[in-house]
Amino acid sequence: MRAGALAVGVFLLVIGLVVFWLGYSDLQHYGGLLGQISQSLSSAVRSKVAQDKFMAVGGALVAIIGLAVTVYGLAANRKN
Repeated sequence: MRAGALAVGVFLLVIGLVVFWLGYSDLQHYGGLLGQISQSLSSAVRSKVAQDKFMAVGGALVAIIGLAVTVYGLAANRKN
């Protein structure tokens, strides 16, 4: 069971980091002046930015949960 927690934790950590990085790297394209102008002119761009923000925040939360489960799995394995 504890080895399963370790595996799930590592899986969540990796998935969370990948999703975070995908959202964060896309957000970097809209950070400058041209990105701000394109957001004000296009609702599709605003929608994409909102989706990227959701991916970045959601990925970070999943990565934090994955880190906590990984630490739990490591600590539980040392007790036995």
